[in-house]
Amino acid sequence: MARAKQTKPANPERSEPEAAAPAPAEAPVYSRQELQANAEALFGCKPEAVAGALLGHAGDYLTIDEAAAIVRTFLKRKVTA
Repeated sequence: MARAKQTKPANPERSEPEAAAPAPAEAPVYSRQELQANAEALFGCKPEAVAGALLGHAGDYLTIDEAAAIVRTFLKRKVTA
């Protein structure tokens, strides 16, 4: 006769360690002067436009994404006389 295959009972107390999710890397921050100096490469506009866009902003250091959003909003604003 054939023997029945025996299976090991699952041990609920023993579990494999879960891989820790990598912490999201914080984006580097840059000063207003650095962002202005690289305005054409980063935002496709003149440094004067970046200076105007950041004029009313409180922070001295911004990520590229934050600065890009501020500059984009500034450049899209309607000019009033």
